[in-house]
Amino acid sequence: MILTLASSSDDRPLAIRDHLVPLVRARGVLEVQHGAVRVIALRTEGWIFEHWTPFNDLSPEEASSPGYRHALERQRKTAELPYGLTVWRAGAEVLRVLWADDGTFEVETFVRGPWEAEALAMKR
Repeated sequence: MILTLASSSDDRPLAIRDHLVPLVRARGVLEVQHGAVRVIALRTEGWIFEHWTPFNDLSPEEASSPGYRHALERQRKTAELPYGLTVWRAGAEVLRVLWADDGTFEVETFVRGPWEAEALAMKR
């Protein structure tokens, strides 16, 4: 049985996020850029990291008007928390954290285990 803890009171998920996001940005590859979301992923040795960000440059086939951007923003389910990181270890989701520029965050998934120390030991 896997215990999933979803708690915003634990600093550990944020420490892991803060360690992994620069790693994913430096070594990951752009997998998806559609609408208002860009996903950068890093897949390595039993790990999958996906980091998404909002408001990137639109592709040439997308409208660039402010009205279009606002319409995309209204369609997003978690518009108030536009950044995210999901971590899978050995095929299981172990962390999903969402956040905003103002410091607001939500930990949707956090499964405690040895993966935490392994993630924090990863070199950028």
